[in-house]
Amino acid sequence: DDASAVYRNPAGLGRLDKKQLQFSHYDWYQDVKVENLYVAVPHGRFGFGAGVTYLGYGTFQSYDEDGNQGEDLSMYNLAASVSFSYALNETFSLGVTGKYIEQSFDVVKGTAFAGDVGLLADFNTVRFGLAGANLGAPVRFESENEQLPAAVRLGMAVRQFSDKLMVSVEAYVPREGDIIWRQGMELNLAGPLCARSGFAYQAQDVPGTDSFRYNLGAGLAYGVGRFDYTFIPSSQFGGDPIHNLSLSLSW
Repeated sequence: DDASAVYRNPAGLGRLDKKQLQFSHYDWYQDVKVENLYVAVPHGRFGFGAGVTYLGYGTFQSYDEDGNQGEDLSMYNLAASVSFSYALNETFSLGVTGKYIEQSFDVVKGTAFAGDVGLLADFNTVRFGLAGANLGAPVRFESENEQLPAAVRLGMAVRQFSDKLMVSVEAYVPREGDIIWRQGMELNLAGPLCARSGFAYQAQDVPGTDSFRYNLGAGLAYGVGRFDYTFIPSSQFGGDPIHNLSLSLSW
């Protein structure tokens, strides 16, 4: 339950009881980085949110037809979102998101408008979520179009032992490609400190090429702030470890 519901499932904004500002930084492979900024404002049964996601691929060296080096080229993806949520009652809430998407490869740019929809059902210790992401027209470039990575998320979370333990499962169904199965667990260790673990599994058509990823993380809350960290070991990808840092303020 935080401002990242703008990205994951906008229906979750209707369950927040405090305003929240969240920033996260994700070191991906090589020079690829992801930056997220979200804000959420609850008001009674309503929830409002906005967010910006920036995916930067770093710079690439260009070459001409003769193999001579040219200028450095840059590439990025950008999405700006506005979300709205309404809690129908104590159990069900709905949410929608409108977003502007921009993809850029140096001087070539493509744009699109898309939307997300979400449903959340909260039965005290058990919660179900359903969301459709990136529903809209293709990204339009000068000479061609590119389909958006539309997907459906279906998940369930169970809380036990006075909310000290949460276990979640999710099926991520992309427009193209195979289903990704995800599982996560959060354990409240002592007051403001919690530990997390998770994994994702994706079966492939070619035998022996199934994808399996796992991660470890922790969260620490102090006053109005909360710091979260996720670590993905390097052995899964053959490169440097992947780090995800997040800072949230609630008031």
